[in-house]
Amino acid sequence: MSQRGEEHRLSGLDGFAFPVSCTAGGETRARAVAQRMERAVAWLDGQVGTPSVPALFVVGPEEWDGIALGLPYGMPHVEDGRIVVGQRPGPFWQTLLDAAAPGLPAESRQRLAAVYGEPPDLGTFADLLVVHELGHVTHGEGWPGHSVGFWLRELAANLCLHGYVAEIEPESMPVLETVYDVIWETGPGPWPVRDLHCMADSLAGDGTNYVWFQFGLQILARRLWESADTTALRGVVALLRGPAQPFGNVIDVLATFDRHAARAVLDWPHLGNAVTRDEVRNASSA
Repeated sequence: MSQRGEEHRLSGLDGFAFPVSCTAGGETRARAVAQRMERAVAWLDGQVGTPSVPALFVVGPEEWDGIALGLPYGMPHVEDGRIVVGQRPGPFWQTLLDAAAPGLPAESRQRLAAVYGEPPDLGTFADLLVVHELGHVTHGEGWPGHSVGFWLRELAANLCLHGYVAEIEPESMPVLETVYDVIWETGPGPWPVRDLHCMADSLAGDGTNYVWFQFGLQILARRLWESADTTALRGVVALLRGPAQPFGNVIDVLATFDRHAARAVLDWPHLGNAVTRDEVRNASSA
């Protein structure tokens, strides 16, 4: 990662086992993000192991270009031993909501308002994503340059995120789920890249197309967690730690945890009823 002299403008936070740096004046929020990351490190280490713990950077727009990897401001990412998140939510969240707005029924607008306020502020959702980025550390490089590996890495990180919230911060589950459920229910909308194997191409532009992919994968992660919880998490991470596999083999592995989730990958982006929560609950109680 290139360095452009931005780190000297940052403040360091003490009291954590990993380095924490933030934009001056943003120490309170950065500490809250670091505390969540600390909890996630402990939980993930007990589930699949965390080979290393990256440094955390919580930075504002002025410092972003010198710290981040050319992604839109506020898009969390992990690379070169650091997790980078925005000091405040990136504008792409509002762009996403604006793009989806024409297809949102009144009930969906009410769901968003009930969880994120009116107008909706997705800052609380964005704050959870530090766990997703830490999840990437668990699987290592995970088949670099492999189109299946790209989306499978994101599915693994989303499994880490869903499992963490379910077990450590269950009160945050509505914050995690509501926006991706509402957006996904509107359909593919204005986003031109829709093929799962082309997910990497969706990073171009304002970032909203990429977020749409992430939301679909988060729904699949929820399905896998509710069907097989830590077994699914450990299985997907173990798959990525091994040699790259063809698409069919990946589907076979996912089917051992939940055949409907595996079917949904084949039918992407038409997840339909294959990933409904009621079906999982009914099957588990039968």
